[in-house]
Amino acid sequence: MPTTPDEIFSWIETQVHFGCRRPGSPAGLKNEVFLEAKLREFGLAEVRKEPIPITHHQATSWQLELKTSTDTTALDSFPIPYTAFTTEEGFEAPLVFADSTRLLEGSEEWRGKIVVTEIRFPVLDTKLLTRISMGYHDPDDSLSRVQHPATWVRLGWHVYQRAVKHGAAGFIGILRDQPGGTCRMYAPYGFREKNILDKPIPGFWVGRAEGAVVRAFAEKRAGMAKLQITGIRETAVTHNIVGEIPGLSDEVIVLSCHHDSPFESPVEDASGISVVLALARHFAEQKKLRRRLVVLLSAGHFYGSIGTRAFIHEHRQDLVPRTVLEISIEHIAREAVEDSSGQLVPSGHPEPTGIFAPFSRAVTEAILASVKAHDLRRTLILPPEGPLGDYPPTDGGDWYAAGVPVINAISNPVYLLTADDALHWVDRERLTATVNAFIEIIEKVDAMPRAQIAEVSAPFYRLTMRALKHLQRARTTTLGLMPVY
Repeated sequence: MPTTPDEIFSWIETQVHFGCRRPGSPAGLKNEVFLEAKLREFGLAEVRKEPIPITHHQATSWQLELKTSTDTTALDSFPIPYTAFTTEEGFEAPLVFADSTRLLEGSEEWRGKIVVTEIRFPVLDTKLLTRISMGYHDPDDSLSRVQHPATWVRLGWHVYQRAVKHGAAGFIGILRDQPGGTCRMYAPYGFREKNILDKPIPGFWVGRAEGAVVRAFAEKRAGMAKLQITGIRETAVTHNIVGEIPGLSDEVIVLSCHHDSPFESPVEDASGISVVLALARHFAEQKKLRRRLVVLLSAGHFYGSIGTRAFIHEHRQDLVPRTVLEISIEHIAREAVEDSSGQLVPSGHPEPTGIFAPFSRAVTEAILASVKAHDLRRTLILPPEGPLGDYPPTDGGDWYAAGVPVINAISNPVYLLTADDALHWVDRERLTATVNAFIEIIEKVDAMPRAQIAEVSAPFYRLTMRALKHLQRARTTTLGLMPVY
């Protein structure tokens, strides 16, 4: 039976009710039980949990204070994920400001101090994305008017690693560009990091209001700060939840979304999971696909995308060689903008969505036709590599790095990695439209030969995207001297 919009939304609410579904946490494990039960209820075959050992790192108590000879001020703050804990008492140290746009200024003076810097976000350049896209659907011509930062790119995070290298005692990052002004951001969380646990000094995020005060103190070398973070750091386990829908062919299509979240996070990513559940239910009931459909509800996006990487590694001899396409769907979101008072309010539009697709013209045309048929407006069909990186900035991007063609749909609203993510930001109308569009897309690509899916229809375009990738990386990282995260 068709899944109703209310039913899809109820699955989002259930996941939200569990709380912050971080990898290895009690809420995360409860969510895994719920998702496994859903796949069994829908009649998928070989439903299973595939365990992944991790270290559960969770701050449970924290405080950041500014101290002068006459006054102590507690600041609204949030511990940076996976940074070191302090003792129960915490510690005090002088503040020093580091300009994140300068390469080495003052770093010889950081030993024993708390380094303060501003973390900036680049502008989300939708005009550039439109120009490099392989097609888009923007009937009201609103993509060109998008005015918000790309909050998943943290310019200045390299200062943390430099602070460690030069013997700093702690770190404070000012989220100057974060719309809404919150400090409650769960990042960085290991994406493209060699070791997410390699953060040996405690760190805090502060919002722009508190940041102005902290920066002034640090620039004047006035007073001290007290840092205190304690919590849990223990051996734990998280699980990929997997189910299969048999087909007539031995070839495989993987359908995926990550099930963990930074906060209660209805958009990130209870919304994507619920769309994938609806698709799993549809194809389990219809049994129309020629290829085997493997549904992967992956673990640990907020642990360096460990679930996707572990699945590819564990199945490198069986499933991966037979996988003709990986499809992931993330974040069905309403766009948020700031009002005159600095609060987040709806813009009245869906958040722009990028669908990263193979360089195959047949696949691109199939996607765009379904996007238009179901009016997934503000959607761009983007190359799988280019100015945004070596592979899509999605939980499915590792499949492309492993040589598997991908269709990865994702939007990135400004509240995505923060505690501002709430149920009212889920685009309810777009949930069903996304399900219906991807039913069509999956049926179309299932009918295509493997060679057609993997075909590079425009080799010069691919070469151009690779050149732009290197130019963008050089510009953003100052020729690699100031890496971003």
